[in-house]
Amino acid sequence: MVYNKDGVSFEHPVGWKVTEDVVAQDETRMRSIDLEGPNEAVVTLMFSPFFSGQDIEKFAAAAARNRADAARANTAQQARMGPVTATPITRQVAGKENKGVSQRFVVSMLGQNLPHEARFFKAALDGTTAIIMTQVADEDAKGAEPGFAMALDTLRYHAAKR
Repeated sequence: MVYNKDGVSFEHPVGWKVTEDVVAQDETRMRSIDLEGPNEAVVTLMFSPFFSGQDIEKFAAAAARNRADAARANTAQQARMGPVTATPITRQVAGKENKGVSQRFVVSMLGQNLPHEARFFKAALDGTTAIIMTQVADEDAKGAEPGFAMALDTLRYHAAKR
């Protein structure tokens, strides 16, 4: 399947779907696209020229804090986030090798401990900067990886021509 809208395109497997494509109504004009796969696998693509100076390690650390805060705030789910272990990684994004950060953590919910991995990458694209996050439970990672690889490697961005 091919997603192609307003200058952003990528391929994704059948059964995966774009659940959100929004542009922030503030000075950043950040565009955020969520692609969801089976078993709550998710790819979040964020585009903004303001990301050009963003350090990916700091961005990933802030995301981990936000994830933990959101879990604490959502008392209905009674989810708890364990400590985060971060390590540097590389992968193909938009046809180029990119450095990123892998975060491993455990989500504790309803008496179960579910190990997860979130990965963060930053890529300079045509006139903007993208930050990409993937996240999936370890038990579903093998099935999600081909979808992650397809979406990230085929990601393209074309700035609007004025």
